Amino acid sequence: MPPPASIPPSARSWKDIRQGVSKRAMPREGRRRMWLASAKFALGCAVVVGCGVAFLAVYQVWQSDPARLKEPVKAAPLQRVAFSTDGVLDRAWVDQTLALPRNASLMGLDLAALERRLLASGQVHSVVLRRRFADNALVVSAQERTPVARLMGQAGGDTPRELLVARDGVAFAGSGYDPAALARLPWLDGIELKRTADRGFEPIPGMEPVAQLLAAAGALVPELAGGWQVVSLARYTSDEEIIVHSRDVPEIVFDAQVSFPHQLAKLAYIVESLHTHGDPPLARVDLAVGNQVPVELREAVSLQPTRPTLFPSAPQPRPRRDF
Repeated sequence: MPPPASIPPSARSWKDIRQGVSKRAMPREGRRRMWLASAKFALGCAVVVGCGVAFLAVYQVWQSDPARLKEPVKAAPLQRVAFSTDGVLDRAWVDQTLALPRNASLMGLDLAALERRLLASGQVHSVVLRRRFADNALVVSAQERTPVARLMGQAGGDTPRELLVARDGVAFAGSGYDPAALARLPWLDGIELKRTADRGFEPIPGMEPVAQLLAAAGALVPELAGGWQVVSLARYTSDEEIIVHSRDVPEIVFDAQVSFPHQLAKLAYIVESLHTHGDPPLARVDLAVGNQVPVELREAVSLQPTRPTLFPSAPQPRPRRDF
């Protein structure tokens, strides 16, 4: 009997080979990072969902009863007013001007109306108001105008009163200034005050060059500027001239279109030159006619100048001298 036929074994794959290498375990640091990443992702999802739920709740309340959202904020009372300025106004003036009620709430304040009250004085040039919820305070920051001259103003049948004028031409009553400092300001003449609808005054034209002249005189010839009593703008509109009346010279004419330091240097030279000739009393110095400066004396004076071209003789009772 022939031997049974051998059955060949089935084909084997490399997958049937037993692997002797075990799966490498994940390091501890890797597992910690994986858990942290999973926790951050879960937290982010929770925050997004929470914000969505909160927004939806607020939106539903706003649609149904918006007063419920406003009441807690409006109920916050105004605790104090924090005031700062670059000028002379004080807290008492601010309290009087704002006239806030005792039970005022911070959110109930009309900032635009309060700003108009502060600006209506004219002394405040600009102001910023803001709410500060950290201490329930109204913060007021003001910039004030600086007066350069003063005048006596009268509206209708009102009693004449002293007003201050800033370099932008705004006239205002003024508060908090040192009376001695105001007494050193020159008076303004030759102008006409015009009322505005809010019972203020229209800006006075020509005050910018007046402010420049006074500043230059105070810096360059303080001994002469200290005697300036009146500044007139009577001929500013027609001739662009500024007239100054002082204790030393009754009338000094300046050209508003020419450098004031240059004109002041001429004036100082004229005064010094006459000082060397016995200080004859001056009546008028006209600096607005160019290089030749007409000088009038209050009476005829016989002079023996060292520079004859500067002091030509003149037989008139009120002689004119050209410099």
